[in-house]
Amino acid sequence: NECVHVLEGHINRVYSLLFDGARIVSGSLDTTIIVWDVETGAVVHKLTGHHSLTSGMQIRGDTLVSGNADSTVKIWSLATGQCLHTLTGCNKHMSAVTCLAFSDKFVVSSSDDGTVKLWNLETGEFIRNLLALDSGGRGGVVWRISLHKN
Repeated sequence: NECVHVLEGHINRVYSLLFDGARIVSGSLDTTIIVWDVETGAVVHKLTGHHSLTSGMQIRGDTLVSGNADSTVKIWSLATGQCLHTLTGCNKHMSAVTCLAFSDKFVVSSSDDGTVKLWNLETGEFIRNLLALDSGGRGGVVWRISLHKN
């Protein structure tokens, strides 16, 4: 029942937090994502490239996918700390990413623009819209996504 580590590194509030047994990953309003070693409390990587608060993250093995209020989704290597892909282009979300999930092959992301999008995890390429709500900005938002293995 005692404090093991105090993790200090962000300069603003933390909005997203993940734990996978070996690492803690925190996403902040300061636009950074920090990967921490659980045993030592040391910073393993400080991931930069988003332009607003991190609205959601998922970790699987050495891959992290992060969604952001800046409308982008990024795929990161936790082994190197490098951004592998930024899911943008003409098919990108038009406003804040609300949630995301990913499998071995795909990333699914939603936004408060009313869309749910399917992306290729390996290449970062847009595949298609799974859903596009026409709500005129009035409540047409998907807040949770879950993927089934099949």
